[in-house]
Amino acid sequence: MKIGIIGPGKLDSLKKVNPDYLDVISKLAEKLADKNHDVYLTPDKGSSSELFAQKYLKLNGNVFEILPLDDKLGYDWVNTKLGEHINCGVWRNQPGKLNDETEILICIGYGAGVLAEISYSKYPKTKPVYIIKELISKELPEELKRSLDLRYVFIDSLVL
Repeated sequence: MKIGIIGPGKLDSLKKVNPDYLDVISKLAEKLADKNHDVYLTPDKGSSSELFAQKYLKLNGNVFEILPLDDKLGYDWVNTKLGEHINCGVWRNQPGKLNDETEILICIGYGAGVLAEISYSKYPKTKPVYIIKELISKELPEELKRSLDLRYVFIDSLVL
């Protein structure tokens, strides 16, 4: 299965939600590696996505990076050494390209960019977004739940 991993750009936000976030991310990497899923992400340096990718690669997982290779802003803050590159052109295309390449998304914490990635999960056909409960402070508003396929799960009950 092709799985998008989305999460905050700074690990401090995860630390504040759950001091054991490293264990949760490690468990997720193990679960996905056991099933040999391909993962797609945009791993900012020092981010939850980068941390996940590093753990996943140690378990021989396949990682694909969605990168804006043509954007004038650049992408120096992204770790480009983790997997095969998929060009999304420019930054504003990143959430859409991540959505196009994947079958489901797994959210490992909230951030501003994560909200865009979740929103894009609606088009062209709504796909499931599994949100790991141990890594969030609360669920998203009811208004979003009506138009998106949000599935809140504890890491131990996640089955793919």
